[in-house]
Amino acid sequence: MAAILLVAAASSAWAQESAPLGGRASPAMLKEFFPTADRFELSEGEPPYYRVYAGEEQVGYLYSTLDVVRARSYSSTPFDAIVGMDMAGNLTGAKVIKFHDPYLQGFPERVERLGNFMDAHVGYSVEATTPAPLKPDFVQGTTVSARTMRAGILDAGRVILQANDPRPQVTEPTLDRQGFGLRNWKQLLEMGAVSDRVVTFGDVAAAFAADGVTPAAMDVPLDKAKPESRYTELVFALVTPSIIGRNVLIPDAYAKVQAAPDDVVMLAVMSGGYYDFRGSQYQSAEFGHKFDRVRLVQGDLKLDFHESDFERVGASLGFSGGPILSEAGLFTIPLSSGFDPFAPFDLVLMVQATDAAGAEHIVEFPVAYKVPNEALLLPYVAPLPAWAEAWLASWLDLAILAVALTALTLIFVFQARLSQNRQLHKWIRNGFLVFTLVWLGWIAGGQLSIVHIVNYLKGPFDGADLGFYLAEPLIVVISIYVLLSLFLIGRGVFCGWLCPFGALQELTSKLGRLLRLPVWNPSEKMQRWMWLPKYGLAALVIGTAFAAPEVLASVEEVEPFKTAITSTFTRPWPYVAYAVALLVMGLFTERFFCRFLCPLGGVLALGDRLHLFTFLKRRPQCGTGGCHLCERSCPVKAIESSGKIIMSECFQCLDCQVEYYDDHRCPPLAQARKQRERSARVSTHEPLVLTRNGTTPPATA
Repeated sequence: MAAILLVAAASSAWAQESAPLGGRASPAMLKEFFPTADRFELSEGEPPYYRVYAGEEQVGYLYSTLDVVRARSYSSTPFDAIVGMDMAGNLTGAKVIKFHDPYLQGFPERVERLGNFMDAHVGYSVEATTPAPLKPDFVQGTTVSARTMRAGILDAGRVILQANDPRPQVTEPTLDRQGFGLRNWKQLLEMGAVSDRVVTFGDVAAAFAADGVTPAAMDVPLDKAKPESRYTELVFALVTPSIIGRNVLIPDAYAKVQAAPDDVVMLAVMSGGYYDFRGSQYQSAEFGHKFDRVRLVQGDLKLDFHESDFERVGASLGFSGGPILSEAGLFTIPLSSGFDPFAPFDLVLMVQATDAAGAEHIVEFPVAYKVPNEALLLPYVAPLPAWAEAWLASWLDLAILAVALTALTLIFVFQARLSQNRQLHKWIRNGFLVFTLVWLGWIAGGQLSIVHIVNYLKGPFDGADLGFYLAEPLIVVISIYVLLSLFLIGRGVFCGWLCPFGALQELTSKLGRLLRLPVWNPSEKMQRWMWLPKYGLAALVIGTAFAAPEVLASVEEVEPFKTAITSTFTRPWPYVAYAVALLVMGLFTERFFCRFLCPLGGVLALGDRLHLFTFLKRRPQCGTGGCHLCERSCPVKAIESSGKIIMSECFQCLDCQVEYYDDHRCPPLAQARKQRERSARVSTHEPLVLTRNGTTPPATA
């Protein structure tokens, strides 16, 4: 209870502070993040954060992403998350308290899942290189925000840790000669700071037997003890890093390490049992004062030790709870020898024996070692950016999209051939619409929206970096494809083929035709007026983004995409009712929303006026020539009575091109076909019999 009161008092004091974090963290939040905390101290300087204490011991840090890194979520507006972190850099809690995300606002179930997503990261290190507990797609429908929010929380935590790290920053791996933390024998073993190998009498006997050697003479005979007895135990560590040296060696011995020059490293070697690591050969000039029982091996480097490299330090060691050892010494290893202290190496224990013929034999017992990262100063390695993580995670979706866009490109390249086969066009057209709705929209979440246009336009003014623009891989690829196709052949490539909500409207309209519902289309004059609202709505949304961004999410609801596509109609009833109402209108008027209300369509229609090529074919007889077949067949009435196609309103469905190539429906083609048939019959002297509808039936015998 006292702790709760102290936390509440601290929070109350914050409300009176001018610090940015003051007043934003509730007492309940603080209690959850730091159950034992009783004191919070504001840091000095920038960025602002709080040091958290339990009694006199600092137990962690409390910070705000808004204050530290100002990370941005989906809408390019910075979000605010209050985060707790312990002294080791592990998260103790994280709560997102402020965001402007159109795919979170109005979606309480997503906000709840976002909270669960953050809670799952408690205990996760801000410096971790291992996968996080949950993938961002846990928060379905707003993966981008989940990913960027997590990245912002971790980035801010790293900033705080680096600001409080007394160790110097390095540009390459360096042995840490200053950092220290008390470790016992078990902890030293677990962190890999020391290596320990016990070799029994049985191990030595087995090694010689494997070489086919029967020892006749040894420094320590094999019959001196039982096979399971300890022949020797070899313990060693690279003690130049202070966290290893100060824990392994007694102060007098470690002082020798500290006195060593920077161009050498020190290796402490210890042993126990009957066979020590020193032997006596190193004391003899006859053998070059070389140690004959231990050798360092690192790759191709074989490093022998000599008496001049060695200093005996006795058997008193700096740790307790370890093995009983009888010998200890320090070897000096010059870096000029080619030894790399950051790479793994083996210390090889060698046991000699002489056989009955007097031949010498040696068996080796290599013991592996690598300096642990805790004993190193490592250069800062930036984590994988959130956008790069998104692209790697989306490789399958990107592959499917690439195939789909390739297929769509081929459809337009070979549109003339496709349009000459009415049935094939029907199947390909309807199949692609189903793919766009089901996979691109409902499964992959690839619905391009006015929200994306706003983000792209606002990004430069909000200081967004490249990662912001690359956050949604599918949307990036679709946007590039749509931009290219817009300026090449017009807006219809997206609106007619790649818009999931547009596909839903068109498929709904086809259902209306199957049900024989009446069709209503405005007059040509009225339609021109009805096209205008989409431009006004586009201006309203874009203007709101700059003038009143706090209400932008509400204004963007003019698009039903979030309801019908992103959330598959799982939203509060007013949103669902609006989307359903638009679809009902589409039962009677083809693509009602696309033609008259879509702000994204308005933006694309403006850009369409700059397109370079028009591949939709027309004939002199179209419109003014008396033929209105294509005009009547156009489902969105983008063809004037004059026969001119209004490309800014054309969805490139190719229905008019199917009519253009149909020599049974297009009057000029039908007339030419009949003339050819007549000519063919005349050339074969067959009688010509004209029926009422003008066709020439085959002659009968």
